[in-house]
Amino acid sequence: MESNNRTASAKNSKIDSIQVLRGIAAVIVAVYHLKYLATDIPAFSQTLDFFFNSGAAGVNLFFVISGFIMVYITSHKTFGPKDVFQFLIKRFVRIWPTYVLITLLYAFLTYRYQIGYQASQIIRSILFIPLTNDNPPFYGYATLSVGWSLNYEIYFYFLVGISLLFTKYRWVVFFLLVIITLVVIPQLAGHFTTDPTRHFNFGNHYINMITNPIIWNFVYGVVIGLLFITPLSNRYLSRIFSSLTLVSTVTIIVVWQYLSGFFGGQGPLQWGVGSGLLFLAVLFYSSSKVIQFPQWLVRLGDISFSIYLLHLPVKLLIETIFQRVGYPLYGAGSAMFFLTMSMTIICSVISHKYLELEFSNYVKNLLLPDQRKSPSRTS
Repeated sequence: MESNNRTASAKNSKIDSIQVLRGIAAVIVAVYHLKYLATDIPAFSQTLDFFFNSGAAGVNLFFVISGFIMVYITSHKTFGPKDVFQFLIKRFVRIWPTYVLITLLYAFLTYRYQIGYQASQIIRSILFIPLTNDNPPFYGYATLSVGWSLNYEIYFYFLVGISLLFTKYRWVVFFLLVIITLVVIPQLAGHFTTDPTRHFNFGNHYINMITNPIIWNFVYGVVIGLLFITPLSNRYLSRIFSSLTLVSTVTIIVVWQYLSGFFGGQGPLQWGVGSGLLFLAVLFYSSSKVIQFPQWLVRLGDISFSIYLLHLPVKLLIETIFQRVGYPLYGAGSAMFFLTMSMTIICSVISHKYLELEFSNYVKNLLLPDQRKSPSRTS
């Protein structure tokens, strides 16, 4: 019994560690986008610039974690065509209903704020269609600008779904598809690169996106996931990263990379390396130990997707309210930064409960009436 309790506690530590990293990634992105508000106090503004000057870090960490999660949640099941269909529906529903509602809210607020969006742009955004052929890896920011990264997320789910059809050869097929799209096609075009911002323009939105090297960050997560579910490599890496000194060293180096901006851009040889190393170290260290993470930090990870989506709409909503009541001068400053971040957290708690869980489950049950199990925290 004691051994079972220890195993369960270690499993919870592993899941909590993933949530903590998710929460940190979401906060990095949110503060990166909002820190320009805090221009009235130079010392505070400089502090925010020092600690939150790389939004790419948060996005790349999200991608690595997504790669791992897809291996983790599919490792103990054989998938037939029906199972793959259900898998794709569940992944789609996990993101789409919440994303659509928040995007429509943001579009409404933006229209009222005299910026405006064409209906076609909104439709393409919520359908995960890249808007342009240029400006890699974003290919035209979605209506809700952070939505560009969800285009890659949905594509990655589709790639995994195809691979799952090949049962025990699923990951062999996955890596073959990755090699074709990220190596062979760019090489044949004579423009192979690992820099997502310098990717070749094939003249097609989707070809540009599926061949962009930022996808290697998902692959990092898949590799870490395969190492984790393979008993031999799991035991070996768990022993290596059982050392607090080693994990602390890795963390310090990654934090230094983040703070210094050294190779801190998008892509597999930039922040993707730091994200992969940090996740690898924290995962294997926490998987075999009972670690009590602060619950507020774990909770931050639970609501991370809503934080990611809501921080810009919340900012615009607050600015709109102040404009409406006749106090536009209060639309910027450190106090407004504090208010915006605080309200983002509060709104994200509400969004997580009513949109991510209840509304998304309602949509899932409509599409998959025989699947009525609530999503896990790592899904």
